[in-house]
Amino acid sequence: MFRAVLRVRGLVAAAIAVAVSLALSLGPSVGPSLVLPDVVRQSALAGPPEEAPVRVYDYDLGDAAFTVRGFNALGPKGPTKRLAPIELTGRVYAPEDAAGRRLPMVVIAHGLFWTCADEEAASVRAHWPCRRSFTSIRSDRGYDYLGRAMAAQGMVVVSVGANGVNAGELGEVADRARGSVIYRHLRLWRNLVERGTGRLSGALVDAATGGPAYLDLHHAVDFAQVGLLGHSRGGRGVMWAAADAHRARVPEGVRLRAVFGLAAAEPPFMDRATRRLEVGRIPLMTWAGTCDVTGRDEYNRLARRLRNPVNIGITVHGANHNNLNSRWAAESGLPGGEDDASHPEGRPDLCYAWDDTDHYPTLGYDAEQRVAETYVVAFFGRYLQGRRGYDGVLSGEELPVDDLATVEVRRY
Repeated sequence: MFRAVLRVRGLVAAAIAVAVSLALSLGPSVGPSLVLPDVVRQSALAGPPEEAPVRVYDYDLGDAAFTVRGFNALGPKGPTKRLAPIELTGRVYAPEDAAGRRLPMVVIAHGLFWTCADEEAASVRAHWPCRRSFTSIRSDRGYDYLGRAMAAQGMVVVSVGANGVNAGELGEVADRARGSVIYRHLRLWRNLVERGTGRLSGALVDAATGGPAYLDLHHAVDFAQVGLLGHSRGGRGVMWAAADAHRARVPEGVRLRAVFGLAAAEPPFMDRATRRLEVGRIPLMTWAGTCDVTGRDEYNRLARRLRNPVNIGITVHGANHNNLNSRWAAESGLPGGEDDASHPEGRPDLCYAWDDTDHYPTLGYDAEQRVAETYVVAFFGRYLQGRRGYDGVLSGEELPVDDLATVEVRRY
């Protein structure tokens, strides 16, 4: 193991109009304790609650359950005139006693290009729905470790499928499609939890047995406290969904309160056209790995344009991209699963991203997921549950994984 070094850089400035304008610089008393004016204030809880028993459920409303206007399927020669079919599937993690508790909800969105796999032939494809011997790559289930960890701390977590988006057009229209998937699932959940109606009524099954799930979720979720977590291309999708420019698109009765980009795919360019990806009104956090070519601090810099006062970025030394999703990692042994970091010849213990002279100790699968779990739980625990005991972790003053990784924390 190696000693962690955390660096806190820069200044965070915010102005909150109450009676005076107060300028704040980064320090022990600011950072994560800062709450935006439109964020519901909660009691300052010292730390995480005791872990609760977690139940896991699945639902599948079909591989072609809906379409997004203007988002077309891809053919051999490019976009077709046919709207891309998109699935409505999800894996749910919830405390055993969630009914009536009005808990925060976190929606997880995955990325990837591959959508279907033939395990016998060790082959992957990028079409949708899957055909012949190919079956769906369930990327939404690759965040089991995160879903269980957040649910154990008193959140309801829904990891949603997006293979239909992966197989469709690229570019800004794909970001819009990913945002539409998130919004659609939130509408489904709002109808189920608040009214007991809609397509999810009776659709949940027990993930362990595959049998019907007999559960009470009435008023289990507080839709005024919703967070978004996106990985890879799903990271860019959650930034689109949370962007200030799209506030009017968020489903009625839902309030987005925090967004986390986990090695989020970069914006197409850094200019004013990326306003559709600028998050200024809700707390933002990003993750970058030093052995991952995807995602740096682009969304933090975009958020800084809007003077977002809760704007955090972390860089995790030795982390690669695929280890964050259990299905994509080499440890899965499944088609498409791979170690996507670069290594010096004969040195799997070292890794790098772009610069083959800039080496880092390889973090490894289990350690990387433990680091991700630590910071994801801290961020959403702070900004969805008001638990100020996480402030030191999010400011960089506390080193919760110093036995595992070097983590740099930046505030913008």
